[in-house]
Amino acid sequence: MAGPSRLALTCPAKRAGETPAVPGGEAGFTLIEVVAVMLIIALLSGLAVAMMPGTGRAQLKAVALETAALLRRERLGAVLTGRNRVVSLDRERRSFVGEGGVVAIPRDVVVNILGVDEQLSGRQTVVRFHPDGASSGTVLRLSRQGAEYEIRVNWYTGGVAVETR
Repeated sequence: MAGPSRLALTCPAKRAGETPAVPGGEAGFTLIEVVAVMLIIALLSGLAVAMMPGTGRAQLKAVALETAALLRRERLGAVLTGRNRVVSLDRERRSFVGEGGVVAIPRDVVVNILGVDEQLSGRQTVVRFHPDGASSGTVLRLSRQGAEYEIRVNWYTGGVAVETR
């Protein structure tokens, strides 16, 4: 019976009868192996950054756009129903609340409000929309570590605009 068989890896230089580039001839990695390892490291580091807690600039923008969409829905609701609609800030739950939905505010986002200073059911009123489309007007600033978005509600037209600061 024959002994255990071994798979022999040969260096291309040995096959061609040339002298190997590395003394001993079989050490080292190919370019493809090095590139594959670098690709795997890049993918893992990208996943690690994406999994880190906190709100990145893209997530902050998403919260600003969701908030603007809530404000627009409330304005449209006021016009269609013929009655006032209010968007308020629930400080305990860290969210903007309206009849048309709720937008959660991540813990690391700072909210500054310039506008109506009125309490309604334990919540701070952010803006009130009237049946004619007008509003009480407000400016909301959502910021986090140097990134800032400003949501402006025009008091006369009720129009909602989002700006990067």
